[in-house]
Formats: sequence, structure tokens, C-alpha cells
Amino acid sequence: MLARERFRRLLRRLEADPGQAASLGEVFLDHLSRRGDRLPGCRTTLARLAKTYRLGVVTNGIDRVQRSRLRAAGLERFFEVIVTSAGCGYAKPDPRILHVALRALALAPRQALYVGDDPATDGGAAEGAGVRFCWMDRGNASPEGRPRRRVTSLGALADLLL
Repeated sequence: MLARERFRRLLRRLEADPGQAASLGEVFLDHLSRRGDRLPGCRTTLARLAKTYRLGVVTNGIDRVQRSRLRAAGLERFFEVIVTSAGCGYAKPDPRILHVALRALALAPRQALYVGDDPATDGGAAEGAGVRFCWMDRGNASPEGRPRRRVTSLGALADLLL
């Protein structure tokens, strides 16, 4: 498990007992699962978009953690489909993770738009799956080639799509 491995490496660097990695990893995931972090205007924007579009989540993450975080944020109800890398066995930029979501939504790639904050990982998965991509530029990435569609807020995304 990823959390266990990360803590094992950290404990080794700290010259502490790496045998504690599993329990630290579980505690970390339990606490992370309770976090309901949201971008400003998230609920309002998702409610607006859900009136017109079918929404899904595709994430490189642990199924129970991602679902719990969406529930804690009060966002789970907006999404018809939640696909996690742990749940389907593929991780972005592998386009097969998007294929899983498209099948679940019964959509062709040309009918979908994937919004992600990592131009390389998210954009790469979208390109490989034949899905249009919109980069949510939150100021933490400097892509070599700027994606064609770019927004800096969820409000701007809604303005683009509605």
C-alpha cells in the first residue's frame, strides 16, 4: 500500500523503526478520509453543472479515501460515477481509467470533457482516451505546452460550459 511505503521510507530516513509504517499509514488514511476540502464555489458550481451534464470523478487514489472525502465535503451526490485507480487497476496517465468512467456513463470519448489540475497526468490520460481536456490551472504547475482549454476557477469552468 502506498501510504505504508511512504511512511516506511520516512521512518528509515529518520532512523526510526520502519515497522511502525503500517499503523502510521492507516492513521494517516483515516484522517485524510475525514477531510472534506473544497474549492471556493464548488457546491454551487457542481449544482449548476449537474443540471445540464452528467458528472463523474476519475482520480488516482484509494477508493475508500476518495469516496469518504467526497462524502465529507458533501459532494458525492453530484457524481454519477466515481472511478479510482485503486478500484479499477489503472492510474492516470493510463487512458484506460477514463475508458472505465466512459463505459459507466455510457458515453463516447467525443461526448466527454475531462477537467484536471495536472496537464501531464490528467491531460495525458484524456489525450490517450480521445477525450477533450480542460486544465484547472490552480497556479501549481507549469506545463511545457499549455492545454487548449484552461480555467482558473470553478466559476470560470461553469461560464465556459453553460
